[in-house]
Formats: sequence, C-alpha cells, structure tokens
Amino acid sequence: MNKREALSLGIKQLATDYNARLEDFIRPGITFTPPALNPGRRVYSDEMPCFELAAVGHAAVIMADEALRPELDKWIKDVEHPHWLLEFPRLLTLSKILEPYGWQLTQTFHCYLPAGSFGPVSPPEGLEFRLLERSGIGELYPNSDWPNALQDGYNPQRPDVLALAAVDGGKIVGMAGASADASGMWQAGIDVLPEYQGRGLGTLLVRGLCHEVQKRGAMPFYGTSLSNMHSQNIACQCGFAPAWVAVSTRKRGD
Repeated sequence: MNKREALSLGIKQLATDYNARLEDFIRPGITFTPPALNPGRRVYSDEMPCFELAAVGHAAVIMADEALRPELDKWIKDVEHPHWLLEFPRLLTLSKILEPYGWQLTQTFHCYLPAGSFGPVSPPEGLEFRLLERSGIGELYPNSDWPNALQDGYNPQRPDVLALAAVDGGKIVGMAGASADASGMWQAGIDVLPEYQGRGLGTLLVRGLCHEVQKRGAMPFYGTSLSNMHSQNIACQCGFAPAWVAVSTRKRGD
C-alpha cells in the first residue's frame, strides 16, 4: 500500500462518516452536509451530531444541523482556504455559535495514514514482544494500565482486535493496540511505562503492530491531539503521514 492508496481508503471512510460524497474531500472548498448516522461509519457516539468537521487541507466537510446554517455561512464567509477554519480565533467564534444550542467543542483530532507498508520489527535487547489476539486482550480487561493502546473493556462497536506487548522479565512495559473502528480500518494506539520511554520502544511497537494489521488485510491509522508532540513524532517515525484534522462536539454536561 502506498500513500495515495491509503488516502483514497481514508477519504472513502470520511465520506461515510460525514454523510458526504468522495468528491467533497477531493475538490477544493467547503461543503455542508446534513447530520446522519450512516451504516459503516466509525462509531464514537450513538447521538446524532450537531456539528462535526473534517479538513484534509484543500477541502473541508462540515456536517451540521440545519438550524446552524445561517450563522455557519457567516462563519465561513471570509475564509480564503479551508485550513483557516481551525485557527483559534475562528474556533472561539464557533464555540459561541454552538453554545445557545447546548453543544460544545471537544477536541481537534489529528489523523495519520500509512505512507507505505510496515515491515517486521525485533525487540530491543533484554525485552521480548508478545502478539495478543482478541482472547489475550480480553484477559487484560478491565483495563486501566494502557489507556491509549486499549479500551476500558470490550466495545462491540469498535473492539480491540490486536495488540503487541513489550515484556521485561514477565512484566508488560509497553503496549500498542489496534481497535477495529471501521471495517478494514483499524486505529493504533500506544502506551509505554515512563521508565522505558525515550528508547524508541513506542515507535517499534507501533511499527510492529501495524505490520501485523496489514498482514490481516486491514489499514492502520493513527490519531492524536494537537499538543501531543511525542505522539505525533511516533506517527512520523513509524511511517505515517498527516491526512486530516477533525473537530468534534458534544452536548454540554455529557
């Protein structure tokens, strides 16, 4: 898989998630779509969204309730390029638009897709790697030790399907996990104990996990927050490339 093929698969998923057409993410500009909970979407909430945005650089799709359109039309009126939608002053204005409707911004989610294929890896000296399938992952629930790699417990909407653990003398010291957020598109996450950080272990675990994901015919993707530079560096060092940024919302008090 090359970068172009990965982006094509990612855009196809975005079109499902944001109730859009493929061309909405290909041609330059900003497109509005009505909210929908389409089959095959990545499920992070069962609630009908009020506002969700995904920007791929030259194009952005805004899935928003029709009641917001008059104010959102003003919000985008002077935008010269879709990526300016994500600048802080504009997001602050968006927050004020959403507030009377009982919604609030949650986070910006920076997504990375493979720039190529992932090869096999070997553990550092003194450690061993253990590959965990679903049954092995289930033995770690309820999970609180590896919050980025695995979920708290079994989630049928996006189950943890694969994990690669780094083990030192029988103790797990790092974990990369993959959840099946969509059919054929699995999200990778990573946790490493503080005393084992700074050695490149996180990068090795994610690369090894993604190699196993691709062997199973799925495409790994990686997401992180704007301020998590360590996580972003891991993504780049592993062989991921920036693909899109998403802005999500939730009801106040949720």
